[in-house]
Amino acid sequence: MKAFAALCDDLTGSSVQAILLKERGLPVRQVIRPEGGIKPPAPGEVLSVNCDTRRLSPQEAEAVISRLLSILPPDVAVGKRVDTTLRGHLLLETSTILAARPRAAALVVPAYPPSGRITVGGYHLLDGSLLERTEAARDPLWPIRSSYVPGYFGEALPCGQLPMETVKLGPKAAASALSEILSGGVRVIACDAMTMEDIENIAGAAASLPFEIIPVDPGPFTAAFVARKLGAPPSRAVLAVIGSASAKTAGQIAWAEARLKCAAFTLTPGESLEDALPKLKSFIEGLGGDEDFVLIRPSRQVVAGAEEATSASLAALGLEALHSLGDRVCGILLSGGDTAAVFFEAADASSLAPLEEIQPLIMGGRILDGELAGFPVVTKGGLIGGEDGIFRAVRWLKKERN
Repeated sequence: MKAFAALCDDLTGSSVQAILLKERGLPVRQVIRPEGGIKPPAPGEVLSVNCDTRRLSPQEAEAVISRLLSILPPDVAVGKRVDTTLRGHLLLETSTILAARPRAAALVVPAYPPSGRITVGGYHLLDGSLLERTEAARDPLWPIRSSYVPGYFGEALPCGQLPMETVKLGPKAAASALSEILSGGVRVIACDAMTMEDIENIAGAAASLPFEIIPVDPGPFTAAFVARKLGAPPSRAVLAVIGSASAKTAGQIAWAEARLKCAAFTLTPGESLEDALPKLKSFIEGLGGDEDFVLIRPSRQVVAGAEEATSASLAALGLEALHSLGDRVCGILLSGGDTAAVFFEAADASSLAPLEEIQPLIMGGRILDGELAGFPVVTKGGLIGGEDGIFRAVRWLKKERN
C-alpha cells in the first residue's frame, strides 16, 4: 500500500474516520467538498473524503463514487466508511468499488464497540439490541429493517462470514480462515467483532494477506488496517497505577478491558517491593507492544494495616515501569487518592496543570515539575466515575499525547 483514501458517505463520518486515522500517527487530509476534484494522496498520506452520498439517489451516489475512483491512481488503496447502523448505499457503493478494483475483496467490519455497536453471528447490534428494534428502524431516510449483515449483499455479492469463534483466536487463525474464504472466489466477507481487540485481530489478519483488501466499516477497522499497511508508528500505551481494590474500580477495569487491549500486573497480598520488582521486569519484557494500557494494581484481597505499604509499592512499581517502558508510554492514570499522592511524591512532582474534567471528579491535566514534567496525567478516586470511567480516562490520555 502506497497511500489510502477512505470514501465516506457523509461529513460526520469523514471527520470520525480522519480522527481515528490521525490517532494512529498517520498524516491525514480530510476532504469535505470533493465536487471540484481531489488531489490524490502523497506517498504515506491518507485521505478521508466526504462523498456526501447517503442523501443521494442510487444513481447519483454511484456516479460520485465512480468519479472519485477514476481520479485515484491504482496504487492508492481505497476503503468505504459506512454508518454505524448500516444506513446508506452499502451494497451499491461496495459493488462500485469492487467493480473498479477487480482483484480486490471487501472485509465488512461494522462493529464500533466503544459506541455500543458489535457484530455477532453476522447480526449487528446496537447496545445489545437488533437494529430493527432500535430508533434506527424509524430513521426517515434510511429505516433499518434488518441487522443481518450478509443479507445486505444478497445474491448480488455472495457474502462469506468470519465468525466470532475464529476472531477470538487471534490474527493467525483469522488470517487462515480469511485466506481460505477468499481463495474460493468470495469477494465480500462479513466479520464478527465484539471488542476493539477483536477488530485488531481482524486488522492484523487482513494486513498479512496477499490480497487487495477494501475495508468497509465505520472507522476503527480501517484505522487499524491502514496503520499496519502504511507502517504507522504504533499507538503508545497508558500506564495505569490503580491503588483502589473497590468493586466499583474492578467493574471499571473490566469494562475497559472488554474494549481496549490491556496487560495487567498484580501485586499480591503482603508481597514486598523487592520480590515484586523482578516479576515486574519479566512482565514488561513479555509485553507485545500493542497494548492500549498497562495496568499495575493490587490484589482484590485486602490485608488490614498494609494500605500504606501497598500504596508505596504500587507507586515504586509504577515509576519503575515508566522508566523501563520509556517512550512507549503516552500518559499516566492514577486511581486511589493515597496511591496518587505517594506516586507524585516519589516522582518529585508538586504541581499540576488542570486541563479537563473527563467525567465528574475525574480530572485530566499535565505534570508541571519533577522528573515527569510535561506528562499527561489523570487522577480519580476509587469510588468515582461511571462504569466507563477508566476507559474514558485512557482514551483521553491517548488523544492528548499520541
